[in-house]
Amino acid sequence: MIASPVFGQTAEIVGRPRINNDNVTLRLQVTDGRDRPVIQLQKSDFQVITDDEPVGIKSWKSPQESTPPPAWIVVLVDLSGSMNELDTSGKRRIDGALDATRRFLEQISDRGGDTKVAIVPFGEGGRNCPGFEVTQRGINSKFFPANDIKQTNFLDYLAAQTLCAATDIYGPLSEAIRVLGNRQDPRFYVPEDSGRLEPRLSVILLSDGFHNQPNEQQDFDNLITLLERNNNIIVHTLGYGLTPQQVGQKYNLGRAATRADADKNPKLATEFVDKERLQTIAEITGGIAEFSGNANDIARNLQLFLDSLLGEYEIVYQQPNAERGTQHEVLVKVTVNGQEIQTERRTYTMTVFGRSLPQKTRLIMTGILLLMLILGGVIPFLIWSNSMKREAEHDF
Repeated sequence: MIASPVFGQTAEIVGRPRINNDNVTLRLQVTDGRDRPVIQLQKSDFQVITDDEPVGIKSWKSPQESTPPPAWIVVLVDLSGSMNELDTSGKRRIDGALDATRRFLEQISDRGGDTKVAIVPFGEGGRNCPGFEVTQRGINSKFFPANDIKQTNFLDYLAAQTLCAATDIYGPLSEAIRVLGNRQDPRFYVPEDSGRLEPRLSVILLSDGFHNQPNEQQDFDNLITLLERNNNIIVHTLGYGLTPQQVGQKYNLGRAATRADADKNPKLATEFVDKERLQTIAEITGGIAEFSGNANDIARNLQLFLDSLLGEYEIVYQQPNAERGTQHEVLVKVTVNGQEIQTERRTYTMTVFGRSLPQKTRLIMTGILLLMLILGGVIPFLIWSNSMKREAEHDF
């Protein structure tokens, strides 16, 4: 539901409008020209149009003020052997990645709301190297609140592991998508008439390498097909290490390093990150692709991903002519950097049950009931009463 991009800026009504009596609640995300969340807008930057008529905003909350929507996040952490290498700050990549993940969990806790996170290590094992197998059952078993002590204990456990595995990116990512894409799972997909917010579903992929398994192209094509079938799941990718240009310069290639260079040179392979593949994966899902050389940048980019996933404005307005069962349309115009953009139209229906009738209708119904009471009760009683009096006088 994204419309009217201006220099790449977009506005989106996220999920279904929620109805409570005459009030309609919308949640919106706004992005800039680099697909980064815009979270500093003011109430005056928004205009609600329902049934082609502007309406006043009854209540407005910024992303910092609104309660985050429920969310399920899978964080895939590369634990291949190359994560033993030092980053640009002189810190082991695995230590930088886990420290950044700890800060990420703290930020989620500080926001409040109902967010479940699964920290999932991955790495293809081999002879004398156990690796970290990723299965759907394993992913499901790792969902906990961000502030759960199990999260801290698990990160401490990972920090103590010996890293020797090869990098298999597409397999673990595919398993995570299948878990979040299970539409029979009520944790991830709520009934339309439930009135509950739809959970935000996302995978964050952190890797310092490239998919070095056989049949890479076929594996990649299968992954893209799976991502396209589950386009409601946002994948953010985070490359940890040197850019291909930096690797090429370090090894005196006179150009950016490629996968072919990594296949030929084992030492170069420990520093090559497949930036192009990571960008494609993120872009096809509406996610963000970032590239970081040290732990501090990793942490900042995880914060960016979190803002993108949970940073939503909340708008409440009163629906004019809100008769039961009537259908209405809404769009929101937003001013970003002096440019006006707008969301696509969203259609919704006022609830039939559990909602009070309009005042005019209630007055009419009250009048009808009083009339029926008078005609069916008071008048017959008066007639009967007068009849009894006449009979009594006659007898006397």
